[in-house]
Amino acid sequence: MKVAKVILPIALDKAFDYLMPDSMSLAKGMRVLVDFGVKKRVGIVVGLSKKSSQPKLKSIIKALDHTPSLDKDQLEFAKALTKMYPYGLGEFLFMMLPSALKRSGQLILEEVPAEKIKERPQRLEKSFIEAKSFVERYSLWKDSVKEKLKEGSVLVCFPQLEYLKEALKVIEKDFPGKVKVIHSQKSQAQILKLWKESRHNTLLVGSRVALFYYPCDLALCVIEEENSPYYFQAEKPYHHLLDVAHLLCEIKGSDLILSADYPTLATYEKIKENKIKLKRKGQAIKNIRVVEIGEASRRKVISPLARELMRKNLEANKRMVVLWHRKGFGKVVSCNACGYIITCDRCSGFLKTTLKEEHKGICFYCGSKKDLPSICPQCKKGYLRTSGLGIEKMEVILKGIFPEAKICSWEERKPDSQIVVSGAKILSSLYGQDNFDVGFFLDVDNFLSRIDYEAAFDTFIYLEKLSHFFKDTFYVFSRNSNHYLFRNIQKKWEDFYQTEVALRKELYLPPFGALAKIILRAPNQKSLFKKCENLYNKLKGRKLEVYGPFEEYPFQLRGNFRYSLIIKSKKSTQLRKIMKEEVGRLRRAGIKIAAVIK
Repeated sequence: MKVAKVILPIALDKAFDYLMPDSMSLAKGMRVLVDFGVKKRVGIVVGLSKKSSQPKLKSIIKALDHTPSLDKDQLEFAKALTKMYPYGLGEFLFMMLPSALKRSGQLILEEVPAEKIKERPQRLEKSFIEAKSFVERYSLWKDSVKEKLKEGSVLVCFPQLEYLKEALKVIEKDFPGKVKVIHSQKSQAQILKLWKESRHNTLLVGSRVALFYYPCDLALCVIEEENSPYYFQAEKPYHHLLDVAHLLCEIKGSDLILSADYPTLATYEKIKENKIKLKRKGQAIKNIRVVEIGEASRRKVISPLARELMRKNLEANKRMVVLWHRKGFGKVVSCNACGYIITCDRCSGFLKTTLKEEHKGICFYCGSKKDLPSICPQCKKGYLRTSGLGIEKMEVILKGIFPEAKICSWEERKPDSQIVVSGAKILSSLYGQDNFDVGFFLDVDNFLSRIDYEAAFDTFIYLEKLSHFFKDTFYVFSRNSNHYLFRNIQKKWEDFYQTEVALRKELYLPPFGALAKIILRAPNQKSLFKKCENLYNKLKGRKLEVYGPFEEYPFQLRGNFRYSLIIKSKKSTQLRKIMKEEVGRLRRAGIKIAAVIK
């Protein structure tokens, strides 16, 4: 009797026994086609046996591979991930396969001759490379890539597609014809082709998804801009790329380079403990100047002092960027008589307007549009007006103040633009690609006022990143210039980190404790709230600090209502274990979940 233990891409973390025909030869990591329920499904062989506890077994229909699609390290990697996150082995294994291989098509992989497979020493060196721009950081880890390519493959991950495309222009000059690029916007056929070509001896560059398609002979993994928030995926299966990268390199014995202008707090703690080496290219001279907004100017979007500074810089032929982080023209469409506010039909968010489509309301969250009526649909008397200040309106205001200046948006900027109005999109450009002299950050208080323990830290990182774009001065206007963030902004970044660490240590916040947020969503509000309350009571019964249920903002999104719970624990291992159990139960009950754990 020959039995294959087969894992399927389902939430149930269990291998199913299937009979192997006498003529069939299988190995761990090979794909097979099996009958599961009333459907034919693709599964992955994770074990072989001569017996089964089940009295009746179905036979495997056919083998889909001649050689394993996934090697033993990938099987071990997936098993380790199931201990960190509440998802089954099959879900992680199938994340490592291109979509085309999740179907029943045959696959023939070229076997690498045994003499070409080099045994690498099982060592692991972790380092953090600090420099203000990608080009400077790349110059520090480029030689490591060249050396590691002599013994195996190298994987480089980027947080955003635009950033990746810009960086490729630099990398491909040093490694012509060597680079393979994988990201989620490639077609299924393209990803399959690249996956097959990058199994060995390659330089694989990609977005977050590329980490799960890592080469079999991985010698080095580079995570560029490791402090980016885009490395966390909250939806199924939720995971943080940094945690996954650390785990992968420990399993493979590969070196890990984390690269950014400033480290995350978790990386900073490991640097202090000498678990990660710090390599830097000198700290940049601070050019940030915090300007207190006086009482008389608090209601003015652009204060008299800001106007005067802009005027002087225009006279000196300086190129400026004015930062404003609210999209569209008007933020809210409301009735001038009764005050009724127009909202999205699918979300509980307000509708904004734009200059290009001034008669349409656009949802902040789902992007849906609808024609705006001329008369209020509530009172049938008042007229609709837009209020609030979006980035397009800021551009109009600046053109009114400086009619002779060349003013445009970030997307329409030209070499002769004198004032460019931008939001966070400015960070999608590699530092040094645009030559700006002065920056004006007018809405920093909105960032600091977020109800989030990471608000100050995230704002610090954002300000520091933005400051690198400006040769002269970066003005930050605030009504709260005595905030501890601004008291440390002119010092070395370690000074701010030490202040932040002291505050978090006192409150057992990450990285000194563990914090999780579970978001439940469903179209029926009452039943959803009841399920959220039940989860709250279960978590409370397990002696955890639990807060909620809270209404998420927006409360309704794309037709679903959303409630969240915040869970706090002094031990990360305890919280991960409980999350795995409780979230697993909810998933089996068919409840839609997103989760964040730090």
